[in-house]
Amino acid sequence: MANHQQFQACYQNWMAQQKLDHDELLQGLTNFPTDLDYLKLITRNAINHIENHHTARAQLAKHDGPSFLAPTWGTTFENSSLWIGGSRPSLIIRLVYVLCGSQLKAHLAEFLEGVRRGNLGEISSSQLKNIDSLHGRTIKEEDKLTSVLASVQAYNTA
Repeated sequence: MANHQQFQACYQNWMAQQKLDHDELLQGLTNFPTDLDYLKLITRNAINHIENHHTARAQLAKHDGPSFLAPTWGTTFENSSLWIGGSRPSLIIRLVYVLCGSQLKAHLAEFLEGVRRGNLGEISSSQLKNIDSLHGRTIKEEDKLTSVLASVQAYNTA
């Protein structure tokens, strides 16, 4: 099972790799500005590193979704950027809705035939009502926090 240390190590490795890629890209532009093949190669390498990082995070997220969406080791600025980008608690609830729908759609024939399988598509109506209530309360709290952040931003720009 993924834990905080695994996510943190993934993050630290990513930051170190970004620094290396950044330095290599700058050196390439400075030392070989006309060597398009080399510039394409180092750019492709940097993109591969980004893809590898996202793959690693996705694997860890299978075991600890909240740490994927809101890492506890992030700086205040990083967490603010995630918030602005839409990574909020309500996102997890929206993902539950999507998974419920996709599970239901994928196994619709089995449901219609009466074959039961344990998955998100079989959430009871009372469970779905509880999820919906939690979603509403979560959005209200997010809206309060967004309002406070907007007030702070307005104060800082005045």
